Amino acid sequence: MTASARVRSVLRAAGPRRGGPERNLATGLLAATPSVIFVGEAVLGPRAVDPVLTTLGAALAAVCAVLLFAGARRAVGLLQMPSAVIGCGSIVLLDLGTGNAGVTGLLYFYLPVLFAAVHLRIPGVVAVTAAALAGEAVVALSLLPAGDAALDLAFVGSTLTLMAAALARAGVAQDRLVGRLRRLADVDPLTGLATRRILDDAVQRAVDRDAAETALVLIDVDWFKEINDTYGHAVGDDALTHIAATLCERCRAVDVVARLGGDELAVLMPGCSFDIAVARAKDFVEAVRARPLTLPDGRVVPVSISAGAAHAPSQAHTARDLYTSADAALYAAKRARRAP
Repeated sequence: MTASARVRSVLRAAGPRRGGPERNLATGLLAATPSVIFVGEAVLGPRAVDPVLTTLGAALAAVCAVLLFAGARRAVGLLQMPSAVIGCGSIVLLDLGTGNAGVTGLLYFYLPVLFAAVHLRIPGVVAVTAAALAGEAVVALSLLPAGDAALDLAFVGSTLTLMAAALARAGVAQDRLVGRLRRLADVDPLTGLATRRILDDAVQRAVDRDAAETALVLIDVDWFKEINDTYGHAVGDDALTHIAATLCERCRAVDVVARLGGDELAVLMPGCSFDIAVARAKDFVEAVRARPLTLPDGRVVPVSISAGAAHAPSQAHTARDLYTSADAALYAAKRARRAP
């Protein structure tokens, strides 16, 4: 791994938990707010101002904002943690430039830590918190007597660290919950297959690659209502699970097997020609017919499916067209099966 790749890896590990323009706006405001308030205090306040340090602090805040809003979206995400650290440096210079080591000066170190604890991953939170503590120590020890500096450092540093830890822990718990909900939304709870949302995304990505062959097979369980009416809905659920397992056994790792809802299933086959897709659809039908569902009491429930295949790009150039072609083929197959 090259040095630049290692740097990107570190920045990604310390970067935002969830991306988005609002994160960049929040960090930009984080950088701009202290400088505006400090400059306003310098103009209106009673303390003498070091123009060099104050100007450097405001310039560093501007650099922080520029790093966030310039460049590609991916680069902006990688720069959020370093920008928060730069924000800590800006606060140090503005504190020293205005001679402000009081509560109003030190409390500004909460801003980058607050942002990091809410938006960044744990390594980013640790890095920004450490930068804020170091900056706070520089300001307090430079402008206050040793005793007062130690007292302020103990108070502000401890509360800052506790705040960062509490918010970061809450953020991790929230991310875990969001991840669990996302996984539940991606997997059908009955059959364990992918959901319609996952299939739609996969189909859209497939048809966007015009040069790549993709086939979609739509599947319907034959006489599913009769199974439910005869044996009960619990057996109907068992039949769906049984058919789903049979289909998965006949599919490749790259195929996407999904439940669209009710007794409707689908298989997306990347890199598959139309002829092969039709042959595989027939194989699905025969495999399901050859494996009836055996109930715990020994009864055997015959199950069968109908399947229709469509191909992109030969038959469709959009996801909607691919679904429409496969749906038409499916209903042609169902009519053929029920014809006298």
